[in-house]
Amino acid sequence: MLAELAIRNVALIDELNLSFGPGFNVLTGETGAGKSILVGAIGLILGGRSSADLIRQGADEAEVSALFVPDAPDEWVRRLDEMGLPAGDEVLIRRVLAKSGRNRVFVNGGLTTLAQLALLGPELMALSGQHEHQRLLDPDRQLLFLDQYAGLADDRTAMAEAFGRWKDLERGLAEIEARIRNVKDKADLLEFQVKEIQDAQPFPSEDEDLEKERKLLRNAEKIYSLVQGAYEGLYQGSGSVVEVLDQVRSGVGKAAGLDDRLSDSSTQIEDAYHQLADAAESLRTHLDKITFDSERLAVVEDRLALLGRLKRKYGGTLEAVLAHAGAASDHLERLADMEAQRSSRQVERDQARSRALEQAARLSRLRREAAEAMARAVTTELRTLGMPRLEFELAFGESPDGDAIGPGGRDQVEFLISPNVGEDLRPLARIASGGELSRAMLGLKSLLAGQDRVETVVFDEVDTGIGGAVAEVVGRKLAGLARHHQLICITHLPQIAVFGRRHFRVFKEVRGERTVTDIVPLAEPDRVEEISRMLGGLEPTES
Repeated sequence: MLAELAIRNVALIDELNLSFGPGFNVLTGETGAGKSILVGAIGLILGGRSSADLIRQGADEAEVSALFVPDAPDEWVRRLDEMGLPAGDEVLIRRVLAKSGRNRVFVNGGLTTLAQLALLGPELMALSGQHEHQRLLDPDRQLLFLDQYAGLADDRTAMAEAFGRWKDLERGLAEIEARIRNVKDKADLLEFQVKEIQDAQPFPSEDEDLEKERKLLRNAEKIYSLVQGAYEGLYQGSGSVVEVLDQVRSGVGKAAGLDDRLSDSSTQIEDAYHQLADAAESLRTHLDKITFDSERLAVVEDRLALLGRLKRKYGGTLEAVLAHAGAASDHLERLADMEAQRSSRQVERDQARSRALEQAARLSRLRREAAEAMARAVTTELRTLGMPRLEFELAFGESPDGDAIGPGGRDQVEFLISPNVGEDLRPLARIASGGELSRAMLGLKSLLAGQDRVETVVFDEVDTGIGGAVAEVVGRKLAGLARHHQLICITHLPQIAVFGRRHFRVFKEVRGERTVTDIVPLAEPDRVEEISRMLGGLEPTES
């Protein structure tokens, strides 16, 4: 319920504080008194668009505050917590407009955004004016009214969730398929590269080992000749180093036996003799190992050429070649994993699609079951609102493709109306006048009074195009609706105003050198005078 509304520096309003009560609150006043300013201020609380032109001349800022006392405070505490806003038993919304065009929005003292206000405001209060009446012409809105009448809120939620789940899986599947296509574009090349490297079976530093072997194979004859010459000079040939050193060793050994001062020299020569003899033996052994294998050289040359090609293609070293093969294998394994994942997601997607189609079929069946009863109920309501010969029906349509569903299912609903006898039923959007639309909206809200969660409803222009007895019926209808909601109704008709539990008068006057709009609550005597003015003009008679 809207308990308090404060307006400061908005258009002709200087400063205004209003206290509303439960049930039917009615506002009346002369044409041009400023009732539309009040509607504009309420629109700001609902997150509507603002303009610097709304700021009162001479002021730098305008401000509108609204204090709501919800019937279910615990639910609102949870709702505000979800939005990250300060929560309490009451909801205080404050919106400040600046000449610069900058808006500031506060909820329970916490700074928030206009986007959040646009979500929050309509949950607290609904503004039923010309714009809302025009929304009645929207097929999606008409479908929502049918679902509300049939009590299908849970089914509608289930439909939206099933559809959302299906589409989420479909989007996920599309992403996987896009990745698969991207990987597949490279898969053939990667498979070739992995096979090429695996067939070659290189191992780290193999090229270095082969380079050494090739060097030996290419220079085998030269190495043999050099080693053979060294061996002969050192040991095998006549007058070789070892033979001469053996003679020296023998002589010095004998001399050391006679002169112990030669012992060290004798020992050194003895060691040298044995070392050179061992070296000669090593040379002889090495000569046996030297091979002149042209076939092995060809094999080594071919292998080095193959490894060279791999290194040039895949990174310059055998380590890089092996790393490339590992990365390519991983890439191909990911492709296999993605293809398995795609198969799994396809099953999930198909199951979710089936559930969505089943829910759409269920919702469609329930809607058709409720449509005839709703048509009779709306016809009855509207006939009491000054259209005694009216006929009303709901026409169903489906998407051309039966599987083409949306968050609301597969149905398309259109309200058909025939206001007068002898006229064919035609879409509401094509024949309804402004007065008929306002009455149709009132009739629907009366039907759905117990199901609409919005506690406060503001009616503007509900009296468009009506008068006399019809106006009285509209007044009674609003009074009945006020048993379920707090109503704030702006009207020009006394037949409606008399049903209000609280009555406010909107007026305009000059104070000092400024024109201001003000709103005052009326006590019973003042209320009688205001109703009399609405009935009889500026100077009402005693009757």
